Amino acid sequence: MIKFFYDSRGISLLLLSVGALLLSACATTTSPEISVEERAIARWDTILSDDLAGAYEYLSPGYRSSVSSVQYQRSLLLSKVRWNDARYIESDCTETACNVKISLKYTVFGAVPGIKSFNGKQTIDESWVLVDGNWYLVPDN
Repeated sequence: MIKFFYDSRGISLLLLSVGALLLSACATTTSPEISVEERAIARWDTILSDDLAGAYEYLSPGYRSSVSSVQYQRSLLLSKVRWNDARYIESDCTETACNVKISLKYTVFGAVPGIKSFNGKQTIDESWVLVDGNWYLVPDN
């Protein structure tokens, strides 16, 4: 048995095993910025595809405890704003909270008398929190 560890093939095998173990540990950890970026993009993808029930699932548990899915969907459907595109810009994160910047393109309908619609672009800040291993949006309202 001792001869096995002193054999060059045995040492190579041991080093290869330890290296693979270390690499697999590194591969499973992601930074908060990467995780929240994926969640923020996924949330906006659901909104842009009109999956409002799906978008509701990205809202924080605290918000969902006070606003039902139907109320949330109704507020989006009654809005005069139609979201056309969303792009992740950046995030500033701590271990359990992130501020995310999103660039939005939108159309506003009937905002000004005589103008049917207005197209615009703006950057918004979103607050995200980590709850039970998942990132959730904390809406402003």
